[in-house]
Amino acid sequence: MNVLKNRFLKRAIAFSMTAVMTVSVSVMAFAEDGTGTQWTRLTRKEQPKVSYEFAQDELGVVNFAPEWGNKEANIESMISYVEEAHEKGVKILLFPEMCVTGYAYSNDPDSEVYQMAVQNAEPLDGPTAQEFAELSDEYDMWIIYGATQTVEGDTEHAYNSAFACSPDGEVTAYQKITPVEGDWCTPGETPVLLDTEYGLIGLSICYDTYATPELERYYAALGCNILLNPTATSRSYGDIDGDGEVEDEGWEWYYKDRLESIASRDGMTILSANLEGYDGPEDDYNFPGGSVIMQGAFNGPKYYAGAEDADGTINTDADIITGEEGLLTNSTELTASTGSTCRNQDFNPELYAELYAELAEKQANGEELSYYSDVTDGPKAAVVNMPGIWGDKEANKEAMIEYIKEAGEQGVDILVFPETVLTGYEWKQPEDDPFYAEYGVAMQVALAETIPGDTTNELSEYAKQYGMYIIFGMTEKEETPIYDEGVEKVYNAAAILYPDGSIDSYRKIHRAGYEVMWSVCGDKPYIIDTEWGKAGIDICRDGHFYPELGRYYAASGCTLFIHPTATTGNPWYRETRIGSYTDRDGMAAITCNLLGGDGTYIGPQVTRAADSIPDITDEEYWKQENWTGGVFNSTSLIITKYHDPETGRTGVNPETGYAIDLNGTGSESQGFAERGTSPMGLEIADMDLSGCGFRIVNFNAALFSKMYDKLALLYREGYESLYGENAVADYVTKKLTETPQEPEVPQEPETPQNPEVPQKPETPQESETPQGAEPVQQVTQPEKESQSVTAAVEPKSENVVQQAPATGDTAGVAMLAVIMAAAGFAAVVTNSRVRKER
Repeated sequence: MNVLKNRFLKRAIAFSMTAVMTVSVSVMAFAEDGTGTQWTRLTRKEQPKVSYEFAQDELGVVNFAPEWGNKEANIESMISYVEEAHEKGVKILLFPEMCVTGYAYSNDPDSEVYQMAVQNAEPLDGPTAQEFAELSDEYDMWIIYGATQTVEGDTEHAYNSAFACSPDGEVTAYQKITPVEGDWCTPGETPVLLDTEYGLIGLSICYDTYATPELERYYAALGCNILLNPTATSRSYGDIDGDGEVEDEGWEWYYKDRLESIASRDGMTILSANLEGYDGPEDDYNFPGGSVIMQGAFNGPKYYAGAEDADGTINTDADIITGEEGLLTNSTELTASTGSTCRNQDFNPELYAELYAELAEKQANGEELSYYSDVTDGPKAAVVNMPGIWGDKEANKEAMIEYIKEAGEQGVDILVFPETVLTGYEWKQPEDDPFYAEYGVAMQVALAETIPGDTTNELSEYAKQYGMYIIFGMTEKEETPIYDEGVEKVYNAAAILYPDGSIDSYRKIHRAGYEVMWSVCGDKPYIIDTEWGKAGIDICRDGHFYPELGRYYAASGCTLFIHPTATTGNPWYRETRIGSYTDRDGMAAITCNLLGGDGTYIGPQVTRAADSIPDITDEEYWKQENWTGGVFNSTSLIITKYHDPETGRTGVNPETGYAIDLNGTGSESQGFAERGTSPMGLEIADMDLSGCGFRIVNFNAALFSKMYDKLALLYREGYESLYGENAVADYVTKKLTETPQEPEVPQEPETPQNPEVPQKPETPQESETPQGAEPVQQVTQPEKESQSVTAAVEPKSENVVQQAPATGDTAGVAMLAVIMAAAGFAAVVTNSRVRKER
């Protein structure tokens, strides 16, 4: 290894510092007659974007301890929390899933649990909704709670619903789309995105949130800035190490992994409220609480409530507070804004609609999209942590061949290199790219090859020799040039070399950053059939930000996920994003990242590094500012399900709480604590694939296809729908409180004009309101000037916040009180607000 690293680095530093260009392969002849292929796709329309600034304590979540089956007691307890929230100034208050009754799981129609859930169900305008609608109206607060809901025309089943009560006394119910509560529970089919003065609020219940990214993506594309997650989750909350004590590590890992990846990927502020304590007729369930208010950034989560030190700063090791009931509010002000991922130009709902339609057709034909692997003796997999020397294919290929030989000698079955490893990654401005001067195109275009082509043909011989799959990143061209708005571009591809000598490629579908300057998007998934099962392939941003492709692979039977990447995302980012495919979707993962400097070295002369790439990250080589393209300094990973070392069964690591096994890679690699990165060179692991497989309960591919189809219809000009405009049903809202009608004010009779009676000269007025009286206004809590909701498209309703009369200006309030009294309402005036007495 040292010999290889030394020779490789000498080549890298010499190349970078002297900017010597050696192109030993023939560069494509660029057509001067304009021949070639024009890359086109549907025009992207503008999508909604909203933002709202919340002051401290304006968001609330409740760790709620229900009394099982006792609606009256639970509602009374909920009302006390509403009162407490009102005193603190909460504007949005979230209760957990099924808090009105307590949790219920049953497949037996004759059981007490089954009957409790169904018999306690209420319609949208039932007495519980009426009660909380009045409170919402009274306190000018959104109140969202979980309860069972009647199914029209069906007395044997119920929905698991979230009832959302608005400050206007309106109620909307969201029915859980992927319920896991047993046969009593009917799946819903209607997403709910509430148009409010605080932005666009999406409703999702528990397993919907943790296991159904399609729903969050739908909301995000429609402009959602707040996701509400009423939940009743206790997965792995218990005695995981056999000491007789309840531990929360396993539950916390699961909970954080799911919420943090959503918040970071889709940009939404998440409110999650969980049940707390023992529940069920025989204390069958034990819930940890752990309600949170949180956001995510590229490099970590930010907690505002529910975690130790929840101060809104980035904390990748947040400790969720469990075992405590009560109301939690945001500890500091926060801005809830729409994320950017689902508004990116490469977000591709038209493709996703087709992929899910394919899965839906399988379901319609009776095929189960549920798989289970019992392969314990899986492939010996390897990742290669290495830099891609910018613009030097020969140096990179030479290093790759050495690694292939080393892997072959160790019996590796699947060898994965990073994205763009053959050429290096950085895109340079034309004036800084010597390839532009010589060839008139970017380096990535000048060095692109067809697949099969010279490099793939050469390396394929090694794949055959060692009976090995080899996957590596390179730029791929067609036989004729591809033009995008007059600029020649190529594909960012993964070359796939089979043990039998076959050669193929996968073309990246979702580009990152400056890749748009030199590449065009692919449009096809790629699945390999291996002796250990199916393997799906994508590249970098495909997997980190766009779960649709991975979900398609998993539902198509893949138990392996192969992911070359070039990312600066930290180890937390890598493990949450890619680990989700293993834990949630049942695919073991092999993901390989570039490691080392990118672009041209511009730092001081490296003396020590002239002999080897240094492992100590404070050396000049590893400083971001010393490379024009920065430094890749994160991790590669080989991930499987965690297996108990004694029984071999899948479960939870009793020391870490992880349900996944990094197999000694990434943050578990030797020396990681000192480096903070994967080690240079090969990392090898034997993969146990048992327990892998897609097993999402109530997976509704037809609905998801329709949801993406609707997005394409809304935001892709010229898109022809697969289903028509109304394929996704609209949700139903009912108003349950009366709006006081302003009584007609008697008009003074007109005074006849009498020329003999002198008329008072007319005085110009700014309005028709008589002087000395204020106009009757809608009275709301005064808003800070900094609070606003902005939208890029026309919202469903006008989100206009009207100002209340200033403190001390009592005329308007007094008049409104008189009018309300005349209409039959008692009123009290407190701090310039009007509150109806219950």
